[in-house]
Amino acid sequence: MPSRTTIWFRDAFVIIFAIYVVFSIAMVPWSNLKIQEPAPTTCPNGCPPSINFPENNYHHYDDSLIFDWNPVAVTYRAVIVNLDDGETVHDSNLTDFTSSTSSRLKIGNYSSTVYYTGIVGTNLLNITDDPDSLILNSNSYQLNSSSKINLVWSKVNVSYTLQIREYKDTDVPIIHVANNITETLYEYSNFIEGNEYSWSVFAVDELGYASEASSEKDLRIGTTKFLAFMLFDDWEVPFLLLGVMMVIALQAGVFLAREEKDD
Repeated sequence: MPSRTTIWFRDAFVIIFAIYVVFSIAMVPWSNLKIQEPAPTTCPNGCPPSINFPENNYHHYDDSLIFDWNPVAVTYRAVIVNLDDGETVHDSNLTDFTSSTSSRLKIGNYSSTVYYTGIVGTNLLNITDDPDSLILNSNSYQLNSSSKINLVWSKVNVSYTLQIREYKDTDVPIIHVANNITETLYEYSNFIEGNEYSWSVFAVDELGYASEASSEKDLRIGTTKFLAFMLFDDWEVPFLLLGVMMVIALQAGVFLAREEKDD
């Protein structure tokens, strides 16, 4: 029969371990697993990038953080007109495609025009006073036999601008701006522990048109470096670790039940 000291030590260890497991589970950023809300489909200046990480009210234990967002799409309009009778024989709106093929056309003369219509969510042709400035490609064709016309044009590239703000006593000034980001990841490492920040990102196409900015996401840089944060900040092995901890807790419970029976 184990001594009272051994029993107390065993019970204390199991209780502490159980508290740690519960606290670890509570501290995991479960919000990262939420179903992503559908992105808006109409925005006056183009819809903003959707945020992957960090989300609003995120607490971070380190002075370095990698921001992550989804890319925005761009749209085009491809038009083919029969010059003999003025009829539009092909009119296609495309998203992130840089080619379009008409149906089979009869013998005749045709012209094609490809317009850039902006970052997804807007249509620059509806708001610009100079639609010719949006033309990416234009050609004329003389068809001597019935055939299709295939249009190909160069992609309009997009970069991103990220802004980080810091909460002051009476203001939230921008403390860092990163322009011309070509990827959808950006690392910033000059945070000050204990301070609160917010961040947003917007897209800019190579023609100079900017999308709307994402809603500002608040984050706090804390001083806590509890093991759970370090284990679960990355999502490669969280469920494996949780499974291991649950198995150990179950074994401890079985061991405790046997010892109590022996007592």
